[in-house]
Amino acid sequence: MPLLIVSPACSLILAVALFLTLRPLIPSHIARHVGPDGVGYSSTALIMAVIFAAAILPFLIGGALALGFFRDGHWFPTQKAVVVCFVSLGYGVIGVALATILSTVGLDPAEVSGDSVAMGLLGFLLLFTAAACTYAALLPRAKPDPLV
Repeated sequence: MPLLIVSPACSLILAVALFLTLRPLIPSHIARHVGPDGVGYSSTALIMAVIFAAAILPFLIGGALALGFFRDGHWFPTQKAVVVCFVSLGYGVIGVALATILSTVGLDPAEVSGDSVAMGLLGFLLLFTAAACTYAALLPRAKPDPLV
């Protein structure tokens, strides 16, 4: 259970603490999207609050499903894959926040561009992949599916 409750909570708390620590070094407005109409900017605090809030839901869903599967005594490949995907999604969202923070630290407000959006996507990809590999290896081995 520490893997499904403590680790995600600590990861989220550490990411928020990093943001709060580095907030004076980050421009007040950063890119929120890049599209054919250009780059859209919003308040850094608002963007980070939304990202951190969005990370909570997949952690809760993944943890709740895992608890249910453990309690019910069935842990088949499909159930394990669902838990791994939800929890990894939460870490991927934290990856967006971390990459966005690290790519904007020390930038002058006039230098802010859409690069932080691309870095956020890279952060998502890296943390999602790392979390999926880790959770697939550390969660209990799935039982073979019974023939239906």
